[in-house]
Amino acid sequence: MKIVFLDINTVTNGDIDLTPLKNLGNTFFYDILCKNDILNVTKDADCIICNKSIIDTEIIDNAINLKYIGLFATGYNNIDIDYAKQKNICVCNVANYSTTAVSQLVFSLISLFESNVDKYIASVKRGEWITSPTFSYFPYPITELCGKTMGIFGYGNIGKTTAKIACAYGMNVLICTRTQSSGANYGKFVDFATLLAESDYISLHCPLNEHTKEIINKKSISQMKNDCVIINTSRGGVINETDLYNALKSKQIRGACLDVLANEPMLPTQKLHTLDNCYITPHIAWAGKETRQRLINIVADNIILFINGNPKNIVE
Repeated sequence: MKIVFLDINTVTNGDIDLTPLKNLGNTFFYDILCKNDILNVTKDADCIICNKSIIDTEIIDNAINLKYIGLFATGYNNIDIDYAKQKNICVCNVANYSTTAVSQLVFSLISLFESNVDKYIASVKRGEWITSPTFSYFPYPITELCGKTMGIFGYGNIGKTTAKIACAYGMNVLICTRTQSSGANYGKFVDFATLLAESDYISLHCPLNEHTKEIINKKSISQMKNDCVIINTSRGGVINETDLYNALKSKQIRGACLDVLANEPMLPTQKLHTLDNCYITPHIAWAGKETRQRLINIVADNIILFINGNPKNIVE
């Protein structure tokens, strides 16, 4: 069975052990390729594994032996899932590998935003504490999270873990999800309108699909508190970035912390990064070394289970 791995440089820069993948047998590894090159290297592949490469109808039809598409990711909007199903091709993603890492970044961003740690560190390096007339000085605002309301949109494993951490901070937690479970252990379920109206922070943990595309837009932002902060570690496409830019620039809301954008890498025309109240990180929530090694191990397990006739983590 020929297994082709695409985008391998998006999951390792040489710091991750790829042995679990190499041990699968007839394996071929490629970094990011243009579409013509993808068509060429996958034409006789039984399995294609990718991260963000677009696997569309043309690539699926061109790969005449294709039986399996795997992802180095949880999200799968880069795969034509419906067409793969029509062709009886199994598609498997990797769920839950980055749960703690993503939740950690959510609160890293919030803490940075509310404690201005970066500004204080830079100030000390400039020697400003040395010249301070008092033992402590606080030119930059610091806000406690305890008692604030965290809105969680999407209540999968990452949403649940984020809610749990929010409770540990002493925050009130509101949860909005399309697939409501029997109970919310770390908050209470509310509708979308309530989440928007009552949250001091709104953390997005939903997939990108027809229901969530640009769900954060001019209309939904208008229903938020003026001091609300949006955190997005899911997919950039769940936010209308023009509407967000206008709201941040006009101080309609207080801020945004984004680990994802609609176009990645960030386009030179992107204006959000020019705003002082918008913090952007380059899609790093999942990038911890331990997290990426866990990802590799699960991808290998997914392939083994498929080969053995007992596939797991199938995208339905």
